[in-house]
Amino acid sequence: MKKLQRKQIVAVAIMIFCAACAGVGAVYANDSAMRGKDIAAAIAQKFNLDEAQVQAVFDQQRDKMQANHEEMETKRQEQFESRLNKLVSEGKLTEAQAAAIKAKKAELETAREVNKNESGTEFKNMTEEERKAAMEERKTKMEAQRGALKQWAQDNGISEEYLPMVGMGFAGGGHGREGGFGGSEFGGNGPCLSEKN
Repeated sequence: MKKLQRKQIVAVAIMIFCAACAGVGAVYANDSAMRGKDIAAAIAQKFNLDEAQVQAVFDQQRDKMQANHEEMETKRQEQFESRLNKLVSEGKLTEAQAAAIKAKKAELETAREVNKNESGTEFKNMTEEERKAAMEERKTKMEAQRGALKQWAQDNGISEEYLPMVGMGFAGGGHGREGGFGGSEFGGNGPCLSEKN
């Protein structure tokens, strides 16, 4: 009975840790790995377990979460490609416009990763007021980027209704926030217009 309770407590602790790591994101990957080792050591010590075995469970869960994430990203990319191809075959976009959307999406994803890695580190070391000021600055930059993206779409003869495909957060695009029209058809994971109507 005692052994079963110990296993249940360890399992719950590991699940909590994995959920916390999933929420932390790539910005804190190194910190999470260090905290993971610390937590594994603490659990092993608290419940008199082999630290290597506890760490192995943490590592397996992290690898499983990473594999799931990669699988979701692959599916999202396939949906994006499929949607673009459909729009081209329906005559709503030209091949050149579809290629421009792909290129712009890749460009913005790269920029977003760079910004995420840079801002994640600096936010950790800021006071609350500095964080608020930085968020206001970020909001201003995002609005300027939206304006530039609208101009890019106009320059390429692309209707603004397809901007969510680029993933810039237009009315829920990119990650398809509730109420937007980004949706899974546009490479996001929220509702889309066809699901709302």
